[in-house]
Formats: sequence, C-alpha cells, structure tokens
Amino acid sequence: MGSLLWVAIGGSLGAVARYGSGQLVKALYPHTHWPIATLSVNVLGSLAIGAVFVLLERHNVHEAARLVLMVGFLGGFTTFSTFSLELLLMMERGEWGLSMVYALISLMSCFAGVFLGAQFARGLA
Repeated sequence: MGSLLWVAIGGSLGAVARYGSGQLVKALYPHTHWPIATLSVNVLGSLAIGAVFVLLERHNVHEAARLVLMVGFLGGFTTFSTFSLELLLMMERGEWGLSMVYALISLMSCFAGVFLGAQFARGLA
C-alpha cells in the first residue's frame, strides 16, 4: 500500500502542476488557437523526466523518490514524458528500428483512439 500512496501523492501534485502550467501558458498567449499549453507541458515534462531519471540513477535514492517524482508527479503532469523516456531508452539500447515503430504506432494508435472515442461519444447523442 505504501507504493500506491507515494504514486498518489506525486500524481495529485503533478496534475495540479499540469493545470497551473497550462493556465499560465494560456494567460501568456491568450490569442493563439494552437495547443501551445499542451506542447509546453509535454516538452517540460519530457525534459524533467530525462533529468530526474539520470539523477535518480546516478544517486542511490530510495524507491519512494522514484515513485513520487517519476511515476506520480511526472506521470500526473504528462504521460508524454514517460513515452519520451521509453523511446530514449530503446534508442540508447540501439533498438532504432523498434523505437521508430514504437513512436509511429503510439502516435497513430493514440490519434485513432481519440478519433474513435469521439465518434462513439458523438453517436450516443
């Protein structure tokens, strides 16, 4: 149960940080129709998970720190950061072809999912 608590604490803080960051970006760029808030959060989260991953790997820290920061906070902030880290690790293992397939399948299937989900929900009305 302890692991779930660490993830929940980090996740709730990450979700609040995502919302706050998105609101800040929208306030700074109020007239854009481009999803700059989402892009900003995804890039910031990806930058953060790369740095946190290396720092936690370099320093022998308690597993709770990884759960709070990477799984919880950054997972709540943006799951795109996790996708980006997984892609980096595949590339670092030399799995270039597999990593490109993973990236393409992820983008295409997630877009297909959101498209189909929207179509399904629209059909319910």
